[in-house]
Amino acid sequence: MNNECKIVMDLLPLYLESMVSKETSEFIEAHLEKCPECKAELSVFKEDDFTPVIKDEKVTDAQKGKPFKKIMKKMNLQMHSISYLLIIFFIFFGFLSMDNENVFYNSIIMPVVGVFGYIIFRFSAFYKLPVLLLLINFLASQFGWVDIEFSGVFFWTAIFTIFVFIGILIAGLIEFALRKEK
Repeated sequence: MNNECKIVMDLLPLYLESMVSKETSEFIEAHLEKCPECKAELSVFKEDDFTPVIKDEKVTDAQKGKPFKKIMKKMNLQMHSISYLLIIFFIFFGFLSMDNENVFYNSIIMPVVGVFGYIIFRFSAFYKLPVLLLLINFLASQFGWVDIEFSGVFFWTAIFTIFVFIGILIAGLIEFALRKEK
């Protein structure tokens, strides 16, 4: 094996990925025509699928971004799942803290619920979150987790809905303020 073969062997992975200049590519192709040892090595690279063979293919911008879009979609799904869990957790925590002097912490908890609701639902959170609040408050009162009467369920749901609306408005205004001009 001479020095030229060593150079070609080192450049074969780059050649297979079309990452060499036109002149280098022509040099390698000319060498491969006269050297069976380097040609055999090239076929081993191709058979083992050592590197993807991309030759004279035009890769569009959409193809370049596919893996990124797939990762972003998966991360977005995970973020929504975590947000759903946080909404339900904070609502339960808010309703369970109604029995003692911690009821005023709901003035902080419920706007946080509104922010997470805005992340998931956008402005449809204005009607989805109150329904969720009512359901969870009703379940909490029926299972005895919260000691309130049936009429109190609607009263506290209305109070908490006001705080949730504040959180939704805050999140919407922050998004509006940070939105880039197009």
